[in-house]
Amino acid sequence: MTSLSDVARDNDVNLEDSVVFIKDNDDILSVDISSVGIKQRADDTMGVRFSLSPKQTKELENFFKKFQNGEKFYFNISQTGYRPVYYRGLSPITKEVSPEYDSKFNVTLFMQKAIVVPDDSYFEPSCECCEFCHIG
Repeated sequence: MTSLSDVARDNDVNLEDSVVFIKDNDDILSVDISSVGIKQRADDTMGVRFSLSPKQTKELENFFKKFQNGEKFYFNISQTGYRPVYYRGLSPITKEVSPEYDSKFNVTLFMQKAIVVPDDSYFEPSCECCEFCHIG
């Protein structure tokens, strides 16, 4: 996994104020936390709503258009650690126009928490009753 210090150096970002998305080791997108709203549901799905400039919206769209539904990637919010998730899609992009500020584009990323079972939580069955009774 790419180290966060490498991400910060290579992308000139302040990690304390960023959400970083990583697909593989070299495909990285960083978004300022002030442009992001995150909601999580009880079924482990999440919606990450972005309110971005046209240029940032294009970068986000280009980053996620390579993903297939169910593909695993990682995100990190303000250096809290990498979290594995599955890609579930992007909402249609809408334009927000106001006389008080520059136009913004809104889009929501849908993802689902990836269940990660540590290797040491599973023991080989020692009896023939079932394979599930040995999961710790």
